[in-house]
Amino acid sequence: MPNTRSAIRQLRKSLKRRERNKMHKSRMRTFIKYAREALSSGDVERAIEAVRMACRVIDKTASKGIIKPNTAARYKSRLTNRLNKLITSASQAT
Repeated sequence: MPNTRSAIRQLRKSLKRRERNKMHKSRMRTFIKYAREALSSGDVERAIEAVRMACRVIDKTASKGIIKPNTAARYKSRLTNRLNKLITSASQAT
């Protein structure tokens, strides 16, 4: 437990930040999950929209400093690669 008044205030701030960061990270993971589900379903239009939304949320999370920029780039790159594979396989099928 903190002893000084400033340490008590700092603890309060850090707990609030932790909850806020947890909320944003959870939201990001949810959108990534939606994108992965859309990619595995095979529906190209739905997958494009889901990946676009996931990339947007990933960028916002990275801009707030909750995840590192390289982590955001890695998530976006993997989703985009899977989307491109889906698009090429769908175009070859038709």
